[in-house]
Amino acid sequence: MNKIKIREIELMSKVCARNEIPTTLGKALLKMAKNEAYKNNTQATRVKEYQNLIDFHFKEKN
Repeated sequence: MNKIKIREIELMSKVCARNEIPTTLGKALLKMAKNEAYKNNTQATRVKEYQNLIDFHFKEKN
């Protein structure tokens, strides 16, 4: 396994543990979100949606 894939797995495990969800569920959710994002949207739309999601989560923390 390459270093990037190993790092992705480590980060997935950390995030799932922090949010108390099973790693398999987290992986499935990411896969579904990626497929849905690429299915019907242009790159500009995807970037805007991701930026809105990031902004939303930062507002929730503050």
